[in-house]
Amino acid sequence: MPLAIGLTVGTGPHGLQVMGILIAILLPIAGLVAVRFAPEPANRSSRELGICQGLAFMVGNRPFLRLIAAFLLNGFANAIPATLFLYFVSDRLGAPEGRGPLLLGYFTFAVLGVPLAVGAASRFGKHRAWCGAMLTTCPIFALAGFLGPGDIPAFSVICVLTGLLLGFDLALPPSIQADVIDHDTARSGAQRSGLYFAAWSLATKLSLAAAVGLVFPLFALSGFDPAVGSGSTASLDTLAILYAWLPIPPKLAAIVLMWRFPIDQLAQKELLRRIDNGD
Repeated sequence: MPLAIGLTVGTGPHGLQVMGILIAILLPIAGLVAVRFAPEPANRSSRELGICQGLAFMVGNRPFLRLIAAFLLNGFANAIPATLFLYFVSDRLGAPEGRGPLLLGYFTFAVLGVPLAVGAASRFGKHRAWCGAMLTTCPIFALAGFLGPGDIPAFSVICVLTGLLLGFDLALPPSIQADVIDHDTARSGAQRSGLYFAAWSLATKLSLAAAVGLVFPLFALSGFDPAVGSGSTASLDTLAILYAWLPIPPKLAAIVLMWRFPIDQLAQKELLRRIDNGD
């Protein structure tokens, strides 16, 4: 939104001011709506666990460890182009004015991709649908590495397609996370969703921090100076490699971890049966 509206101060409010105003208005409204219409989940705990016992069960929850490792790898892969997007569009494609519209289009199609993710999960299973989306993203995104100045139409198509596939990343991993929490509840007898989602949040931030910590030093070694803008041919080629191709190996590793994920629809039904019956 800030880039779409404009970051520079003109005759009216600039992008960050508009975003702040919208947050100030919409956040309390959305919070009230959530409190009013989102019911509290049923507590299925049959016993209470201390923090040390709970952590021990979490460490022993192998489906959770596989999922969070895959989520960390995929989040790291997604964070690399997110970190470099502005530089790629401005300096590699030579279209700084396109940054806002392209970002807006990318995230708009990510929202539209969520229903596709739900439909694919219903047909193929959540982990297979997520793996298929990650696998499809790799060759599409790799094409961005071959783009150069003026290739905005081709990059727009890439943004649309990868945006739709981002909807799978937004919808499916948290849903699988709920399944691994049920796995823990069936084993431990205690429902500790907050502990698991705290670890989930930590993994999200670690993936972003790792991407920034790796990418910017590599980018700097290529000789690119963000204060100057467009760099040498070598630095711009490095930018393209980091942006389009570096995310592929961690995505493939995440697919390997998730392809034979043990909790499918049948396993989930069995977990719920065990929880309900107190087995």
